[in-house]
Amino acid sequence: MKTRALTIFGILLSICFVLKSEADASTRPVRYADTHMHNSNYAGQGIPIRKFIGDYGQEKVVRSVLMPIPLQQKWDAYEHFADDKMPPNYYLGSEGELYYSALMDALVAREYKHLPKRAQAKLDPMITGFNPMDMYATEHVKRVLIGFPGVFSGIGEFTIHKEVVSDKIVGQPVKKLTHHLPADLHKAGTMTLYNPSLIKLLKFTAESGLVSVMHNDIYEVSVSPEGQVFSRKEQAPYTQALISLCKASPGAKVIWAHTGLGRYAQPAPDHLIWVSKVLDNCPDWSVDISWDVVQNWILHGDSTMPSLNDWTQFITRYQDRVLWGSDTVLWSANKVESNGKMLLGQRLSPQSYQTTVSLTDPLWDALGPDVSEKVRIKNYQRLFDTARKQVRHWEKQHKSDDVWAL
Repeated sequence: MKTRALTIFGILLSICFVLKSEADASTRPVRYADTHMHNSNYAGQGIPIRKFIGDYGQEKVVRSVLMPIPLQQKWDAYEHFADDKMPPNYYLGSEGELYYSALMDALVAREYKHLPKRAQAKLDPMITGFNPMDMYATEHVKRVLIGFPGVFSGIGEFTIHKEVVSDKIVGQPVKKLTHHLPADLHKAGTMTLYNPSLIKLLKFTAESGLVSVMHNDIYEVSVSPEGQVFSRKEQAPYTQALISLCKASPGAKVIWAHTGLGRYAQPAPDHLIWVSKVLDNCPDWSVDISWDVVQNWILHGDSTMPSLNDWTQFITRYQDRVLWGSDTVLWSANKVESNGKMLLGQRLSPQSYQTTVSLTDPLWDALGPDVSEKVRIKNYQRLFDTARKQVRHWEKQHKSDDVWAL
């Protein structure tokens, strides 16, 4: 009788333990890893890394990349932007060119090295200060890895085809240098997925283990610097060029940002068919569903776009290759309101960042807990944990390399 009573007591105790565990799980905040976060903008304005770790992540975002935007918006005195009442710090609005700044890599490495080990473990700094259309881009990445060992996990976000941005990036038009023009050559003549420099760069990431975050609109959009759309070539997507790139650089781990969408490159009816074609041909590639603009289309797209159900089926099918991201830029753009008032940008508040993190809650409900956990955090952990080990190994093997003789 005593034994039976003890058995019943043990069962009841187990039930209580399970119920308590479930209750604790229900009150535990949903965790995220931010695959796409910019700690500085197009004018080098941003946030100290220590402040981001202390104020922004809280309990929700437990892991994040650090991707300072390397493209600097030129502040040209002769343009008299906004009647000289404020400078441009975003790629829209100004007609000035965009150019690359390598300083961002050194600034990130310097701050990261001074963080406590526990804080470092939450971050994956990315090398961004290179031009992917430059054959020397790979050498830049190697020098950064050798010069700042133990810091970086990947490269990017770097840009190839992107509305407005590709028009403004400084560079020699390809058509002035060769008669053999790539099929996807951007109208400005500088950007192409077939550039040997890009193939060389991704081959090196396969060798070293670096993860790449690449922005490439899925189709061409012609837009003025002020944001006026002239044309969209929705029936001529860049999918074949993307597939050609991944086949030329096997083993490279690439995260294709926003599934190829942009502010003006909206999802066409066949968008997910095109993205699926790329993923089916590129087994080492993934996509992210970052940016509030893109997330709004996923959740509330109009009748010409894939529905939430379409997105749910797509994400479920590729559940090991889709990652969440905020695409937050932690310093807002200077802007002119409709009444002519000038508003200077400022640091994004922790509250605003947390609001962005919560935008996709309805998507998680549609996907269910297992798939959503993969997209929110597990796929990130798997990709970047592997990258850290492989990159540290590459750095160890090459620590004595002469950075001045690459």
